[in-house]
Amino acid sequence: MKPFVLSALICVAAVGNSAATAHTVSHVGKESNHKANHDQKNTEAFKQTIAFHQRNVDALWAQYGRAETRIRESHGNHAELERDRTFFVGVYQRDIEKGVRVEESKKIIAQIEADYVKKHAQRDTYEKKQLAQLQSQLKRELLKEQKYFEKSKRKYADLVDEETRPLLQEAEQHFAAAIERVNRFSDAGTTIASK
Repeated sequence: MKPFVLSALICVAAVGNSAATAHTVSHVGKESNHKANHDQKNTEAFKQTIAFHQRNVDALWAQYGRAETRIRESHGNHAELERDRTFFVGVYQRDIEKGVRVEESKKIIAQIEADYVKKHAQRDTYEKKQLAQLQSQLKRELLKEQKYFEKSKRKYADLVDEETRPLLQEAEQHFAAAIERVNRFSDAGTTIASK
């Protein structure tokens, strides 16, 4: 009977040991699958965050372009001034061609030309002031976006690998180019879209 009891105890121990091992292996397998899924989700979130910041930079530039166009095409722009100048000069030019008030018309044309040179200069000053404010605002927003991007990089620093590193480097270059562009044009005193 002793061998039978001893054999039963060995079987119970073996079955219990294999069940414990199977449970541990399945638990470890589930944990590693869960960790892999979690890492994959975080990697995707990191990629989306990088793309989000790049889209924000592009959106800021697009907004700048639209605002610059609005400034340049607002009431009193150079094209309107030139149309008005051409009209008024044309009226007096026709008088000269008809031989009516020739000397007086020439003086008035000269005065119109001088007035419109001043008006164009005033318009230039207005546009430069508006565009300088716009460029300053753009630079401030780009730097703010870059700050958010740096914060995201720190948050996801442990996920930088062969898959995400090229995307990260591309985004960093995108930011650097955008900020260099705004610095270069604002330092030169010209508008960004004009170059």
